[in-house]
Amino acid sequence: MARAQRPRGGVAPHVPRGVPFTISTGSAELRDESDGTTTLWVNNVPSSPLREDPATLDFEYMRHAAAAIAAWRPPARMLALHVGAAACALPRHLAHVYPDSGHIAVDVDTTLPELVRTWWDLPRAPRLRIRAQDGLEALAGRTDDSLDLVVRDAFAGAWTPEHLAGDAWWSEARRTLRPRGLVVANVGARPGSPSAASREDVASARRAFGDVIAIAEHAVLKGRRRGNVILVAGPVDAPSLRRYAASAPLPTGVQEDWNG
Repeated sequence: MARAQRPRGGVAPHVPRGVPFTISTGSAELRDESDGTTTLWVNNVPSSPLREDPATLDFEYMRHAAAAIAAWRPPARMLALHVGAAACALPRHLAHVYPDSGHIAVDVDTTLPELVRTWWDLPRAPRLRIRAQDGLEALAGRTDDSLDLVVRDAFAGAWTPEHLAGDAWWSEARRTLRPRGLVVANVGARPGSPSAASREDVASARRAFGDVIAIAEHAVLKGRRRGNVILVAGPVDAPSLRRYAASAPLPTGVQEDWNG
């Protein structure tokens, strides 16, 4: 059995590293990385980076999501719903970049929302409210035109849960958005032919929104390597996104005809 790591830095100093603990959806652990990052692993899958500096995002797909939101030019006082909160790395980053914004983060796990506020310096309510709630229920409970941004980053294993990737979820997302609202969704992609799950996810997004843009490494978009694809549904400046992709550390593409 591996020995527990001694925590480094100011992120969750009271939590032993490399020691699994029980959450309502399985198990989780914190691991310190060589670059100074602490990573939350959920059911042995890296879920959230935890870094003291809120301006920095360590996961590539989160940087893609942040770039899409910047290309959208959000309203100063935007209200965002995050489906799949985990440790709230992206909500924390966006609250830092857009200080007048408000964020609601929901996660189906009933344990994580209680833990994450003890780990690091998350904004307090009402700037960031964290709830244990299913992502479709969270949308269904919103009134029409009550959100500016919806972010989906929810997984069960390698795939988005089916009820968060079909027509019902995308239709609810469309209903709850104000004019010029945006959806940013993380999709798991695997090599080979497109999976039925990701194909239906993209098709549902197009049925609800029309045009949809995908951002990911070229190899992931072409089905040569597994990874994460960010789907963007809403009025973003595509040339701005392409400029971002051209300067990204890894070869990144922006594709408007990606089908999963």
